[in-house]
Amino acid sequence: MKMSVRSMAASAMICAVFVLGGCAAADSNGSVGAVDSTDGPIEVEENLATVDVRVARSLLDPEGSMSDEEIVSAAAENGMTAAVDGDAVVYTMTKSQRDEMLEELRSSAKDAVDGIIADDSNSITAVEVDDAMTEFTVSVDAERFSPLESLLVIGFYLQGALYQQFAGTSADELDVVVEFVDDATGEVLESGSYQEWRKNLEG
Repeated sequence: MKMSVRSMAASAMICAVFVLGGCAAADSNGSVGAVDSTDGPIEVEENLATVDVRVARSLLDPEGSMSDEEIVSAAAENGMTAAVDGDAVVYTMTKSQRDEMLEELRSSAKDAVDGIIADDSNSITAVEVDDAMTEFTVSVDAERFSPLESLLVIGFYLQGALYQQFAGTSADELDVVVEFVDDATGEVLESGSYQEWRKNLEG
């Protein structure tokens, strides 16, 4: 398949970095500071005017090539503040900026789905995603469906989980359900969920 599992997963992570750096600008200054640590890699705290999005630093800068000052400066250039706390970065942005970011995440997921559907080397004919990105229904040509194609769930899991966490769903409460269905009969051929996948990884 031209759209590999690795590229699907990478698109979800790269999208987060791209969107955080591309929100519409507003007047604010970046600052480095310590913040309370939390269990999840990404959490959202809301107040009357802004939202705080806590992101694992390893997600934003996997190669560890950026200094604290560079991370903060990049946020300030895009109208946000950033506070660095070890392996976490807390971005403070307006609610409208957060809404734009969520829209970009949805758009990125749609682009990835369109790429999969356009790839004639797989059996996927359509993908339906609910607004909250908690459910992906993947329609396939059952006669051509290969078990290897079910590995694409990893990309769907990461895209849905990333969107939900930025939207404010806690790591313990979020889930993404993916079903592969026969496009002719509607029969569910395979199904799985993000939480089940996580448990399997943890052993």
